[in-house]
Amino acid sequence: MRDMTHTEIIDFIRYFTWGTLIGVEGNSPYAVELSYGFDGTFIYCGSMPGGRMARCIRSNDNVAFKICECDWSYSRYRAVIVEGRAERMTSRNDIMKAVTEIARQRKLPDHAFAGVVGRLADNPESNSLRISIATVGGKIAGY
Repeated sequence: MRDMTHTEIIDFIRYFTWGTLIGVEGNSPYAVELSYGFDGTFIYCGSMPGGRMARCIRSNDNVAFKICECDWSYSRYRAVIVEGRAERMTSRNDIMKAVTEIARQRKLPDHAFAGVVGRLADNPESNSLRISIATVGGKIAGY
């Protein structure tokens, strides 16, 4: 196993569409799996409005975001972890940017999720997130 290069990490984040968002509620970690988008600066994602992750983010915006893959034998493995701060987005423009990046990550038309922007922007419990990347690291084996 070795550390991934910065280029390998960025390529890995851009390639996948599914990751695990990890927050903290009190003294307890909490994680949810979700789709995401990445524009080279921020990871965009969201969780259930008013849900446990939304409560985590409101009380502590420090998060980790994990993306990984391995084969059944564990001889090939790649994993990236991002640490940063989650910012709740409330403006229509910011939420539109987020859903556009998520659509692009999934190779869908830019407007694929545009229909949810109004509902998210109008919901005070919405948990549309932009994660700034403070620290990033990755491990790779068998590639």
